[in-house]
Amino acid sequence: MTTANRTPVEFATMGFATPGLAVPAAQAAERDGFDILLLADSQCLRGDVYTQLALCGNATSTLKLATGVTNPITRHASVTAASIASIHAETGGRAILGIGRGDSSVLHVGRKPAKMADYGEYCRQVQAYLRGEEVDQQGFPSRLRWLDQIDVDKVPVDMVGSGPKSLALAAAIADRVTLAVGADPERIEWGIRQVRRGAEKVSRSPDSIPVGAYINVAIGNDTAKAMESIKGSIATFAHFSASPGADFKNQPKVMRRVTERLVTEYDTKHHTEGTAPHTQYIDDSFVGWFGVVGSAEEVVDRLTPLLRLGLSYVYFVGTGREGLVKEVIPALRAI
Repeated sequence: MTTANRTPVEFATMGFATPGLAVPAAQAAERDGFDILLLADSQCLRGDVYTQLALCGNATSTLKLATGVTNPITRHASVTAASIASIHAETGGRAILGIGRGDSSVLHVGRKPAKMADYGEYCRQVQAYLRGEEVDQQGFPSRLRWLDQIDVDKVPVDMVGSGPKSLALAAAIADRVTLAVGADPERIEWGIRQVRRGAEKVSRSPDSIPVGAYINVAIGNDTAKAMESIKGSIATFAHFSASPGADFKNQPKVMRRVTERLVTEYDTKHHTEGTAPHTQYIDDSFVGWFGVVGSAEEVVDRLTPLLRLGLSYVYFVGTGREGLVKEVIPALRAI
């Protein structure tokens, strides 16, 4: 299955909302030609994501700015909507709200990821707030009234998913949907198919929903070193498919043998760390399947089929920034 891209593919880089580091990262991302910067929302590990996104917006002029990702647990829906809408207004419409069920930001305060039904209701409320609509909050007609004074398009809501339930939910609610399923072409095609089916079930046009993906990439001529460099991020993104309620039966065997271990072995105290104890379950064969590793030319060869499946944007996570900027992205833009 393929879908046609109607607009140029966008490329993003990940960063952290660390005071003193986020702004230089945003300036570098804009200078290097990235379209989007994502800052993770994890208040116990980094700084406040909305404060840092606002500062990044003030220091850049064209770069889109996204939460990568926020959650439905640590803030009321009205607070999330007002925060991202404020950044959107101040930057002339450059904000994106990326949201998932919750991970390190939630686990580090003793909470669990949101249940799917609660996640859906939260995202529906955020969407309503961002459209300037009333939301019934225990009988009170709650609304972001100040949006009436702002002349800017609505903030796009980007829901991330890794299983059939989360992707179907995102297809019903979100303005754009991001896959966190790895980089295997069959898995990307499967994810796109879930989104399209989910859209059709609620009478939305599948072609109206841009679909992107988080892709773990390591660029280098020393393959062994490159693989080692992204085991931490590979473990993190594989762990998303091992969260409570994960649908293991729909995961391919090569993935399930890892995610089933990460259910009990993933140590959130070492979230994203390359030397975390749980990385022992991430062997080279899994890294090569879930991520994209190799020289710049090899990485382009691996990513090209993914774009041709219909991805509208790619969120890069990993190592080898220079090769990505100078060789990989220019080659992909030329497709």
